[in-house]
Amino acid sequence: MALRILLADPNEEWIDSAKKYLEEQLYQVDVVGNGKDAQLALYNAKFFAVVLNMEIKDHSGPQVLRFLKTNHPSQNVVAIYKPMTEEEKSLSDEIIDEETLKKSGATEVLELPFEMSALHDCLEGHQSLGDMMQALDKSEGQREEEEVKSEDEEYTSVKIDEFYTSKAVLFDVYIKLGTGRYLKILHAGDQFSKERIDKYKNEKKVEHLFFHVRDRRKYIQYTNFLADKLINTKGIGTDKKLSMLKNASEKFLEESFQEGMKPQIMEQGKQVAENVYNLIEKDENLFKALRDWQDFDPNAYTHAYLTTVFAAAIIKRFEWQSKTTIEAAAMACLFHDVGMTKLPKELLEKKEADFTDEDWVEFKKHPELGAKMFEGNRNVGQSVQQIILQHHEYYDGSGFPYGKRGSKILTLSNIVCCADDFAECIVETGEKPVDALKIFLKRSEQMKRYNSRIVECLIKSFVDPEKIIKENALPSNSRVLANKKAS
Repeated sequence: MALRILLADPNEEWIDSAKKYLEEQLYQVDVVGNGKDAQLALYNAKFFAVVLNMEIKDHSGPQVLRFLKTNHPSQNVVAIYKPMTEEEKSLSDEIIDEETLKKSGATEVLELPFEMSALHDCLEGHQSLGDMMQALDKSEGQREEEEVKSEDEEYTSVKIDEFYTSKAVLFDVYIKLGTGRYLKILHAGDQFSKERIDKYKNEKKVEHLFFHVRDRRKYIQYTNFLADKLINTKGIGTDKKLSMLKNASEKFLEESFQEGMKPQIMEQGKQVAENVYNLIEKDENLFKALRDWQDFDPNAYTHAYLTTVFAAAIIKRFEWQSKTTIEAAAMACLFHDVGMTKLPKELLEKKEADFTDEDWVEFKKHPELGAKMFEGNRNVGQSVQQIILQHHEYYDGSGFPYGKRGSKILTLSNIVCCADDFAECIVETGEKPVDALKIFLKRSEQMKRYNSRIVECLIKSFVDPEKIIKENALPSNSRVLANKKAS
């Protein structure tokens, strides 16, 4: 059954085009042209979301929004508005802007003009897994395979062994035949066929499955959901939990780096961070898995995930650790190098060994650039920004961007710094983490970058926790609260 949307807008031309667009996206759409009819429709039916233009008359947009907040407080509402001029503000009794609309109950706010794709993102970002399943055009069994031609940039991939889905497939699944050529082997709504997947894996030696980048958020949401379930299930191997979290975090980073750090995307990042905390907190055999874990690729997304896991594992060894602390550090780790996306492309294509003095000056700007990207972002606290800003500050004062030393550096930042360098060592050497650790510890000059207690806790991450005592000799100088600046 399609999800039902109510469009309330006085512009007939726009409402017709929006209705057509949303129906192509498999929504069921009701339309009204005034506020009175909108309230009547809400009285008679339930809607997944209401798209409300503030310029609507006969019960104004703000009136309908207040009605929704009072009578349907859990209703998803996308408020559409045109920014007021200073003259309009001076003559109006009611100021309409994004902050006011959200206080009045709007879930999302779109400023005119906007693309239809922005409306689609708002609606899709609030779909639960239950909503996604409800909207599927389900079929018994599997439909015929179908060859399609489209641009390679329209697809993303996962390893065939790491593909997880529900009983009814949430989106179309493909294998790649060649440049711009794909074979759709499962249609959205098909019953999942392990036999069909195994055929391509074992007989055709296919290593990756593909799906549209527009479906990436669905994959992240489902994998996050499944990871949460597996982490809380005894009898499931820790390596499988790590693998699933890796998939969710890598696709989350891919989505946020390519589509921007939109609120709907950042919510999934919070879920990744929470799943990391739950794994660190609840899995008694994590130390064993970390010894032999070798499920990684030499790319930026894998590096960020490795940094996240080992930073969380280090923090876990301190007496002052908490859910809030680990989740804040995890979010910072996922985005610690986001500022690199603002550096010149030609610099990113160089190896550090080939950097000129000018290149190093540019490179050392990336922590500040990364922190600035989160300024004003309500979904990320100031503590996360501070960790990103300081993740290259070294304990001996030789780091950047400010050359801080010792206790002037946030403890969490120095932990992320250590985990970041260790992750790089793992990828660089290709060794299992426990073997990479031996190499890492021999780098005596590099060890000066970190407080020695942090290095001890990294080592303890590979030891049975029942055989060690939590370290509390290094106090935290980071007061991490939701959306508060670290002290």
